[in-house]
Amino acid sequence: MKQKKNNLKWMPKLTQEAVEFTFPEIMAKFVATIDSDGDPHITMIASNKAVNEETVKWGQFTEGSSKKNILVNPKQGILFMTAEMPFKFLQIKADYDYCSTEAEDAVDFNQTDLMRYNVYMRVYKTYFNKVKAASAIRDINLFGIIKGIVANLFGKRKYKTGNLEERLPKFGMKLFNGPIFPKFIAYLDPKDNYPVIIPCFQARAIENKTIIFTLSQFKEDLKRIPEKAKVGVFVMDFELETLLVKGTFQGISGSRGVIDIEKVYNSMPPRQGYIYPEKEFRKKVTEFPE
Repeated sequence: MKQKKNNLKWMPKLTQEAVEFTFPEIMAKFVATIDSDGDPHITMIASNKAVNEETVKWGQFTEGSSKKNILVNPKQGILFMTAEMPFKFLQIKADYDYCSTEAEDAVDFNQTDLMRYNVYMRVYKTYFNKVKAASAIRDINLFGIIKGIVANLFGKRKYKTGNLEERLPKFGMKLFNGPIFPKFIAYLDPKDNYPVIIPCFQARAIENKTIIFTLSQFKEDLKRIPEKAKVGVFVMDFELETLLVKGTFQGISGSRGVIDIEKVYNSMPPRQGYIYPEKEFRKKVTEFPE
């Protein structure tokens, strides 16, 4: 079922086609939660699928912020995207329902090619989530990606200030400026405060401190992001190197959206956590007053 003009329209539950769309093992699968500061947080969770038209489950095999976030705020945004062109994707809003440690709930995840021969990592918790709303299966148009690449070749110069800052590391700049590396923006829908994830391949980083994106694809979706809203931007390459930045959406300037980077989160195992701003550590106490 394709939405007319590829626009977003929420439905109360998944279609059977959408349920089956989530089944492939090799697929980009993301969960957006709400962190302790009230900001959207995006996590790539490969062990993730619909159970039926009203339920999505995803599994845990490493510690991370998303699992803690939903225990405080159950609202989530979920996105499934095919791994090969032509890309197609599905968006879901969901509420965390309960967590299971029963082996039978995780057996389908642990028997996948990704997990079955991995003796170091297993899905040991399964999180069940109730579908609040779902989109139709939508297309990511290759022409829109190419249009964004061309626009970025000529238009991003005017957004440079001449002041570089070390917010985004070098590998982050490389990821964000890869021409066709997948990128995704999450924001909180002001109508219901659920996270919504939008594909945004056309996003680019400038001066290690700013993310800009053209409106070459999903223009109407991107224009729904409120000015001054907190957003998360997730980037990945085809070797599954990933990074998450968080910041404030400054609105549409000219033909581009502008995001100020405020936090950078390393989303790759084995140790996830913020790498900007740097934490301040107290010096070890070695001398004590008598």
